[in-house]
Amino acid sequence: MVGKRLVGSVMVAGAALLWGHMGVLAKFLFNRGEVSPLPLAALRSMVAFSFLFLFLALRRRRTLAIPLEELWRVVIVGVALGSNNFLYYLTITFTTVATALLLQYMAPLLVALFSVILFKERLTKIIVGALALAVGGCFLMVTGYDPNALRLNLPGLLTGLSSACIFAFYTLASKRLLARVMPWPFLLFSYAAAGLFWSLFIPPWTLLQRGYPPRLWALFLVIALFGTLLPFGLYVHGLVLLPATHVSIMSTLEPVIGATAAYLFLGESLTLPQILGGFLVISGVLLVQLSRASGGSSGGPPARFWSRASHSGGTRQASQSGGGGPRGGRGRREDGSPRGWR
Repeated sequence: MVGKRLVGSVMVAGAALLWGHMGVLAKFLFNRGEVSPLPLAALRSMVAFSFLFLFLALRRRRTLAIPLEELWRVVIVGVALGSNNFLYYLTITFTTVATALLLQYMAPLLVALFSVILFKERLTKIIVGALALAVGGCFLMVTGYDPNALRLNLPGLLTGLSSACIFAFYTLASKRLLARVMPWPFLLFSYAAAGLFWSLFIPPWTLLQRGYPPRLWALFLVIALFGTLLPFGLYVHGLVLLPATHVSIMSTLEPVIGATAAYLFLGESLTLPQILGGFLVISGVLLVQLSRASGGSSGGPPARFWSRASHSGGTRQASQSGGGGPRGGRGRREDGSPRGWR
């Protein structure tokens, strides 16, 4: 159990590390005016899907299969992923980047709240303290305790909170689905749905007509692989091994890593409140490592969203064990981890 939790923690921390650094690369491109946020968000999903499909088709063709009864759920999660990015960028247009980030990082609170209401998860004092440290640290990181960094209005508040709610839904729904679907096909079909969602707003052929130079396409590939495909792969594998609340708290490392990378590579300043916020986030992440993964932390999925088969004894047993998957089920090892997982 300790080994699984350590591996899961390293995976989620790795995802935050990649998201933070790739966010700095994206900001570099935005500052130079080489690409705007919305086309880049669309390209991330489309390129990530294309690369993952080719890799699985050539190397692991068996993993392209997905249970038909789970397909529509994966599609919903993929659309949620695409709409989360869309609402995040829409919030930026209504408010500021700091406001959008702060509202986005309400997601760990929502994950904890929904886990209690829907899945009857028991929140310990340690987890509550870790949540307070992580969210408070994010506030200091993204605002630097400068009131001028925040600009709230009703449209921005609605889109920002909607983005946080959708990301919380993505985390919790992914946790439930990964009990029955292996991570890589889950990512493949969710990226396909996210790509289709983006194509409604930015058709793929219009991206090809923008005349991006080969150097920029190479950077798009880097962002799609190391800022999208690999970190989300680590994130969902972390969800297999850890409770959703723990994963969402650990993901708050992203703004800390992003701010540090921006300081090192872009020459941006770090204020004392931001440094304090970074220490608070790290303290929250370390604190959550002290909490013991409770047997009922995964809980049971809500009946309206999940099929009757979801409540089978094997799946319930796996959820209670914290392993994230049915023991001895198809496509799983005896310890509950997905076969072929590296």
